[in-house]
Amino acid sequence: MIKRKFALLGLAVITACSLLAPEIGLQPALALEKFTSDLDKRKADGGTTRSLVGVKAGDFKSLANKKQVLLDIKVVLDGKTKYQVMTRSEDDPRRYNVGCRFGAWGQLPMGFGIEYFVKTGIVDGEEVNLVIYPGSRSENPDNDISCVFDKRFPKSAVLHVRGLYKVTANNYPKRTDVQFRPISRSSLSAEDLKKLQ
Repeated sequence: MIKRKFALLGLAVITACSLLAPEIGLQPALALEKFTSDLDKRKADGGTTRSLVGVKAGDFKSLANKKQVLLDIKVVLDGKTKYQVMTRSEDDPRRYNVGCRFGAWGQLPMGFGIEYFVKTGIVDGEEVNLVIYPGSRSENPDNDISCVFDKRFPKSAVLHVRGLYKVTANNYPKRTDVQFRPISRSSLSAEDLKKLQ
């Protein structure tokens, strides 16, 4: 009789845990995938030196199917081409050109509600954009957005985006926005933590 009560109690605990797991964060970690793109010398449409970086817009669109990524991408900027890489804060609906240009090196603003918007190109008549919320440097120490120098592009600046992100996507007529929201190491499995070393 006592064994039966313990068995029933154990079954009740397991059932309760499985029902409550999503509410209290006990769900299994999602696999972390790496997405890295290095610089290339291709010219974007119109002959600009703003260049997406070793990958095609379709590669970025494929990110919409991923769950978590270790992101490391670079975008060459000429300081002249407008509306290719923009930023805004949550309290302002307008986007502004990112101040990343030759000679303006350094870390770019991060924090709650700060967004970076990157146009990647057209895939089958559909515009594909990246919308990156890097979080704060103190709460998301793996994440960084900076304006850096690369000797391969001596007259340009490079926007360098790195970090751990959860991926979501919003679809609109003729446009997909692939969104990246910051995650912390505590949400990763032991196997995924090894990928960061």
